[in-house]
Amino acid sequence: MPGTVLRRSILAAAILALLLGRTALAGEPVTLAPEVVVSDAALAQWVREGNAKFDDEQFMAAALKYEQAINAGSADSAAVQEAQFQLGASLYELGLYQSALGRLDPIVEARQTHPKYRKALVYLLRIARATGSDPGVLQRIADYPPELYPPAYADELHFLVGQYYYNERQLADALTRFQQVGERNPDFFVRARYLEAVVHIAQSGLGAGAREVNGEKLTLAAESLKTILRYQRDTGSSAVIDRTAGKALLTLGRLFYSTRQYDVSVRYYDQLPSDSSEWLDALYEVSWVHYQLKNYPRALGNLQTLNSPYFSDQYFPESRVLQALILFYNCRYDEADVIVKEFVKDYFPLMDKLRKEINQFADPNAFYQWLASLSQSTDAEYSQRFQRIFNAALADKKLRRKFDTITKLNKEIGRLDELAGAGGATDGLLGWLKSDLAAYRSLVVGEAGGLAQGRLLRVLQDLRRHLAGALKIKQETLKARRGDSADSVLQEQAAAAAAKAPIEVDDEHIEWPFTGEYWQDELGSYLYDIDSLCRIEADAGAQ
Repeated sequence: MPGTVLRRSILAAAILALLLGRTALAGEPVTLAPEVVVSDAALAQWVREGNAKFDDEQFMAAALKYEQAINAGSADSAAVQEAQFQLGASLYELGLYQSALGRLDPIVEARQTHPKYRKALVYLLRIARATGSDPGVLQRIADYPPELYPPAYADELHFLVGQYYYNERQLADALTRFQQVGERNPDFFVRARYLEAVVHIAQSGLGAGAREVNGEKLTLAAESLKTILRYQRDTGSSAVIDRTAGKALLTLGRLFYSTRQYDVSVRYYDQLPSDSSEWLDALYEVSWVHYQLKNYPRALGNLQTLNSPYFSDQYFPESRVLQALILFYNCRYDEADVIVKEFVKDYFPLMDKLRKEINQFADPNAFYQWLASLSQSTDAEYSQRFQRIFNAALADKKLRRKFDTITKLNKEIGRLDELAGAGGATDGLLGWLKSDLAAYRSLVVGEAGGLAQGRLLRVLQDLRRHLAGALKIKQETLKARRGDSADSVLQEQAAAAAAKAPIEVDDEHIEWPFTGEYWQDELGSYLYDIDSLCRIEADAGAQ
């Protein structure tokens, strides 16, 4: 037993010697290095030197000084607390926004016990602007009590925190914050009114399968949207105001369509100018409104625009289904069959191929890499059609923010290597920052891959539903040719025939027949002169 104890003691001493980085012989006394204590005066001196570099805009040199002080001092040291704030500021000035956010974390976590807590809020706001309102920085801003908001930035901060709560589905908290945004900043005012309306609609239960829809909430939503339009009319335009007004018109059109006030819906849809980013969506959606109103010439004319070469990269597959549906109810079976056949030929093989490829990835990171490689595919036909579906998937704002975050992280990692020189950021402060960024990027890539995969699967499910709808129309045409149509179909066909009205040309327009050539200034103005063949076929059958 004594021998065992001795051997274990020698082994422990040898291991300790290795840990201390020196070679020790058995029995040699081990001397521990004394703890290095840096005086407050030395820490303060390093911070002063860093401040001098910061004032001279030598931000990298300043950051190294601040890091030196932080590593050598204790967290409750006044010099270290100033260095923590100044390090975050230096990294921000270097364009290292995510790194700056990480270095400000100790201040945010300490809350008001930290002397730089209030000042850190301004830099968090700057980082939010630079990163496109990254959810990580919004979460940190949301922790601040509103009474600490600088008055000049209060509206913006309330709006950003409202965004954070909305994305977290905390609708009541989001609504409270949006309602705090005043007219001091016109851009944030109209954006807050728009999201305020979105929250009201979400709370109403409309489109969510609720048994009863809260009409009062819908009224409040409509009023918020109309406030944007009045504000644009009375105070003038800006890029943000005009873009938000376009979204307000689109939402009002959808709102009144959902409540079956079709004439009112058309009025709002038609107010969207053709240079609005929402115009194509409005053109497609109002086609369904015209379909409900039996205004088939306008509905088909809009679809003619959507299917023009000018918008070949856009994704409106259901427009082909609507086109076939209108032709079917007007007993134009041959034309409806042609539309269905082309639609199935274009999209069924693509849907099947994409479904197989998407489902083969269990790892979101691998799926993201597949998306990246597919975006660079040389298969022109496949890439173009996929691009249409991919555009539809990217319509999800949360997913777009993830992709944008990855792009910014890639740039920041490149910036770190640039600051480090030829060898890249491998050690020291820049090495640690790069390691942190790479880990965070891997996390975001996984989240983006998972979101994109889920979103594309939903888009493919919608496409499968559209294909099923198209094939249903084909089946109904076969029944109609056999005279086996259901009474509900016959009633709809009779209504379509009765709805025929002549196309009148007013003094401000001229009639210009379409000859197969598209002109940009004609887009959105097409009228498709369609005659119902239902009565003709009925007469022919009687003879």
